[in-house]
Amino acid sequence: MTTPRYPALFQPWLAGDPSPAYLLAGEGAGLADLLGELLRTRFQDEGAAVELRLMTAADLERESPSVEWRTPSFFVSRRVFVLPDIDEIRKAARKELLSYLAEPEPSVTLVLPCSDRDGLKTFSAIPGVRSASPREDQVVSVLARYATTMAAEAGKALDDDAAEFLARWVGTDFSRIKAETRKLLSFAGERNEIGEEDIRIVCVSGGEVNPFRLAEALFLRNGPECIALFRKFAGGADSSDFHGLVGAIAWGARKRMGGAGYGQRGRPALSPERGGAILSALSRIDRGLKGESGLSPEQLFEIYLLKLLA
Repeated sequence: MTTPRYPALFQPWLAGDPSPAYLLAGEGAGLADLLGELLRTRFQDEGAAVELRLMTAADLERESPSVEWRTPSFFVSRRVFVLPDIDEIRKAARKELLSYLAEPEPSVTLVLPCSDRDGLKTFSAIPGVRSASPREDQVVSVLARYATTMAAEAGKALDDDAAEFLARWVGTDFSRIKAETRKLLSFAGERNEIGEEDIRIVCVSGGEVNPFRLAEALFLRNGPECIALFRKFAGGADSSDFHGLVGAIAWGARKRMGGAGYGQRGRPALSPERGGAILSALSRIDRGLKGESGLSPEQLFEIYLLKLLA
């Protein structure tokens, strides 16, 4: 079976007529750089000369981006600009961006990452702007597929489980996945296969707290370590981080219930009863994080952790 050229998440965007702007919200914000690369590939496949530029908030402050976007290029026929997160863009630059999108340049495509709800509401309502708010598991799947493809192109085998572990270990940010996968390929040397243990050795875990260490403490009912790690995690987390933690613990629980040992030799598998209780609690946490509980994400999560550790 032929592997689809583009991730399913982006297939409708990359197969149809190009839009002036694509907005990736929530967890999807970490895929903005990847979408920029895919758009470049799409236009190149169509025979166009393409410029891809990653812009920072400082770039938007130093210059008038709409002037650049509206000025024709003598060297390329398509230009793709990946902007910084809308939440990082100051008021004057936002106003200019909104004005530009009301009458965009046909040969220019913007990619807009957006972790801000107000920004999502404002920019997604603009005619011609296509938006998506993918779930955390969809983002992990896209990044895992990218890492697997990157390994295959280098003649290495990175199986689906290891690739998903990599995405959860490193975090759902394309630029970090790309950099850490390169490190993995270099570390593997002449070996043809890359596994979970290689990832643990080589790759830097995203965030101050390793979510898999927290999950391990939960599985083993190590209450003091689990709660200490969670409180450290919660101290620097936003709402999307809590959803990511749900996904990481659930993934680890399913692996352990299957007897995979969670990548740690000699560790016992989770019993169906213990694993089922953890997955059921995670499902309730996930619903509560969507606003059904009336508690803060930190309060909600810790209450359920304490119940599971009792």
